Amino acid sequence: MKINCQRYAPPGIPLHQERRAFLFALICASLYSFRFLIRYLTARKALYQVIGKTHVLIPGAEISTFEALSRHTMTGFVLAAFCMLCFAGYHYAYHYQGSKSIYLMRRLPKRSELHRRCLTLPVTAALLCLLAARLMLCLYYLIYLFFTPSECLPPDAWRGLLQSIL
Repeated sequence: MKINCQRYAPPGIPLHQERRAFLFALICASLYSFRFLIRYLTARKALYQVIGKTHVLIPGAEISTFEALSRHTMTGFVLAAFCMLCFAGYHYAYHYQGSKSIYLMRRLPKRSELHRRCLTLPVTAALLCLLAARLMLCLYYLIYLFFTPSECLPPDAWRGLLQSIL
């Protein structure tokens, strides 16, 4: 099912540029979130000592909490969401440029049409950024749980995910 996004944008606005900016922001935010994997692999490596050519788990070693490892790794998604909301300001300003379509929008019988066309796509994109952050956080938590030896997990490991999400 293909959605006609032009119905939710100011008339004549180049949506392909905004779509490209949205995808670029998501890719950059995802790459920035990979900092969790670097931190996790470093912390996981510290659980082992090398004896000869084998890695042996250090007795009583405990990995850092998920909250500590994931701190600030989702900042890119928050910044991307903010940038998407900035497009709302651009959409409002676009109506005052060129053909001054603001006059057409003010004559429409539905007063909410201007706001619908200016806010729908940016707010949706911002919400998708935040949803992507939550999904990445859950994926990283699954990696944290399943790839860390169970005896090295801190007590109440589930609490780390809840504190990170909230």
